[in-house]
Amino acid sequence: MINGDYSTAMTARFAAHNPPDVFYVDSSVAPSWIKQGVLQPLNTYIKKSKYDTTKFYPGLLSAFKVGKTIYGFPKDWSPLATEINSAMFAKAGISSPPRTWAQLTADAKKLASSGAVPGGKPICLPPDWARMLAFVFQNKGSLASVQSPAVTAAVNYYVGLLKQGLAATPTQLGVGWPGEALGKEKAAIIFEGNWLLPYMKSTFPTVHYGVAPMVKGKVNGNLGFTVSYSLAKDSKNKQAAWTLLSWLTGKKGMTLWMSKGLALPSRSDVKAIGGRKPFLAAGPFAHGWGFPNFSTTITVMNNDLQAVINGSMTTAQMLADVSKSLKG
Repeated sequence: MINGDYSTAMTARFAAHNPPDVFYVDSSVAPSWIKQGVLQPLNTYIKKSKYDTTKFYPGLLSAFKVGKTIYGFPKDWSPLATEINSAMFAKAGISSPPRTWAQLTADAKKLASSGAVPGGKPICLPPDWARMLAFVFQNKGSLASVQSPAVTAAVNYYVGLLKQGLAATPTQLGVGWPGEALGKEKAAIIFEGNWLLPYMKSTFPTVHYGVAPMVKGKVNGNLGFTVSYSLAKDSKNKQAAWTLLSWLTGKKGMTLWMSKGLALPSRSDVKAIGGRKPFLAAGPFAHGWGFPNFSTTITVMNNDLQAVINGSMTTAQMLADVSKSLKG
């Protein structure tokens, strides 16, 4: 049992050559732990036991791969979706959630002009790459070419919604996160994961809202917030550990885990419980949430994004900073 900072505690156990046999690895730290050599490559075990890896959504599995070497299997995941306040949309005369960037902009303008969001803004957008990066992927951008025109245009679209007054950050709305903005009816549109469902049910049970797949740009694009089950390189019980890992991430084990209703299946042959179909639609095109030098780079990313929103930094300056940090 690890209390407190999981990543720090695990790093200490790796250093002492006394890690657990099987443990979870967040996609955000996977690149670092793979580089450090503390995770056991699984290809030999996969081949020997004829374990079928093709049922995993490729974007989620790739978060735990380097080349063709697999270091873990995603045990579950959560993407983003578009959530709307149904009453506000009806008041603005909008019949369905936005599906494209163009519809998002048009709907936000209708919501603003109709006065459907009194005391708030049509959209709540946090200064967070854990939301904006989905828009980057939707514009055919990537972190591998973070200073490209595609990434620049996606950032400018996201920040542009704020600068046009069609969106506001949680801080500007006086809330802690977009889910609270939806619940307190400070925003009509947010982009959050399936963790929103139990939150709204317990905290704002009388607010009527709808969930639709994430908006689309030039292509579909989304983030996969995921963790793997992995084996330790220093494990003393690797074969037994593999038996456990392969069962937990197999169809039977994952079906049992999904019955708890906490997250989405990372396998295409396992069903999610009700109400999660709009989230699961992202499976084929979700990108695992993680990149090199994560802890340092995400700080640079979000601090600079706030500066771009404030107008004290340009998009080009931010992307140059991010590029430098990604390279270490």
